[in-house]
Amino acid sequence: MIEYLQWIIFIVLNFALDNKVKSQNVRKYLGLSTLAGGLICAIWLPYWINEIKLPSLPIGAILIGSGLYFDRNRHNRVRSTHPLLIAPTLNLAPYFPDDPVMLHLLQLLHENVGLPKHSTVTLNTSINHDLGCSSVEAKQLITALRQDLGMKLGDYQNGRYFKRPGFDAYLHYVDRGSEGKTPLTIGMLYQAIKAKRWDTLALEAKRCQKP
Repeated sequence: MIEYLQWIIFIVLNFALDNKVKSQNVRKYLGLSTLAGGLICAIWLPYWINEIKLPSLPIGAILIGSGLYFDRNRHNRVRSTHPLLIAPTLNLAPYFPDDPVMLHLLQLLHENVGLPKHSTVTLNTSINHDLGCSSVEAKQLITALRQDLGMKLGDYQNGRYFKRPGFDAYLHYVDRGSEGKTPLTIGMLYQAIKAKRWDTLALEAKRCQKP
């Protein structure tokens, strides 16, 4: 019974220390001291430990000390709030660019269009066909690219990639999608941002090529 009580105390103490002690140096030296104390009790003071009827003390001290020391950086790790890192995991294709330009583009796509949770994202993923981007969302995205990344519109025409919105049978103003329109790919957007200008012929010629 006493031994069980000891382990309950060790668990509570470990939980308290692990959450309350946040300084890297304090965790380091407290962990080393506790670890050393446990080893000393186990190696040189076993008779005294039995006398005071605390047989689990050395093991508990060693475990608590080791935990504090080896996980001393726990509260110093930087936790990113980048939308892509807190969003559902993306499946990016092998050799997919991971430079700041692409990360910013993916962030804007995540915010304005939405990225798939399960299907693989490649440079040839089209935002109008594969991601279901609407004409209005595309205009918002292009505006964001101009403001955030300094991309000039050049000869970009929204109607080349999206059908013009119109009225349905019930006179509701609706988006007509992009069926039959030219694919507008992530790779094209990426190249345009790097070139700082939209050049339709050049971008569509490189559509199936890696940047």
